[in-house]
Amino acid sequence: MRRPAPLVLSDIVHPGPAAPDRTPYATCRADAVAPEISAGSALLETLGAFADANGFEGAVLDLAGLALSPFDYVMPDRAVDDRHVAWYSDTHASPGAVLNEAVAVLGWRDGKRFAHIHAFWRQNGEDRLGHLLPDTLVAAAPARLSGFGLSGATFEAAPDPETEFTLFRVHPAPERDAKAQHNALIATLAPFADLHDSVEALAGKLGTGSYEIMGLGSLAGAGFVDDPPMTGLISEILLSPGAVGTPATGARLPIRSVDYTGTLSQGVILPGQAPTLVTCELLITTSPQ
Repeated sequence: MRRPAPLVLSDIVHPGPAAPDRTPYATCRADAVAPEISAGSALLETLGAFADANGFEGAVLDLAGLALSPFDYVMPDRAVDDRHVAWYSDTHASPGAVLNEAVAVLGWRDGKRFAHIHAFWRQNGEDRLGHLLPDTLVAAAPARLSGFGLSGATFEAAPDPETEFTLFRVHPAPERDAKAQHNALIATLAPFADLHDSVEALAGKLGTGSYEIMGLGSLAGAGFVDDPPMTGLISEILLSPGAVGTPATGARLPIRSVDYTGTLSQGVILPGQAPTLVTCELLITTSPQ
């Protein structure tokens, strides 16, 4: 039995004490990478082996164009108990698909490589967006991915007292090269932290001009510049290509989302109108000059 969905933000009450730092972050080195995936290879194992071979503690990758064999995924849904504000749907099975947009955050869980992946694809003539279960992902065809390998910081799963979920948390890590210059930061957002405003504040800590953003997470609704708002307050999202910003223009953050009813939304978010539901995981990199 699932609890009723929240109708307004004040209906969302997390069970634990609020974390004092609402946008924890760590600076790091982000190196552009292009890992190759062979047909029939297990995605999580392949990405972990790539990171290990190149000395990266973590990675944030664009999986667009990757063809997958049959896989499992879940979507956001209402809570199944009286403590969490949301939960996952029952597990869905896909017969396989080519991912149109997808972000993978590669980090660690229980001492092993783990990936948090949100993806958008088309299946049986319908658009889908969901949280892919990484242990079920096998490449159906060769592919070359893109993204960034991380050194100096990574994401590591740990219990979060505020939400009572196990979430990726920012974790300092050894540098591959002690002389490497930091050109990026990774961050997580706490509940109700606004995605747009947080990105701009975090980017300011890099002390750079233009910047690019990759990431995923969950929002409690969102307003868009030119598109209808996402009104469902339980959702999962991914940042689409073209998420960029400068100190002069601010951040431009196109996202795709799915709410607990299965309704898909997309658009460029409005400042102050994209509160985090549980967390968002972000990589902000300085743009090449």
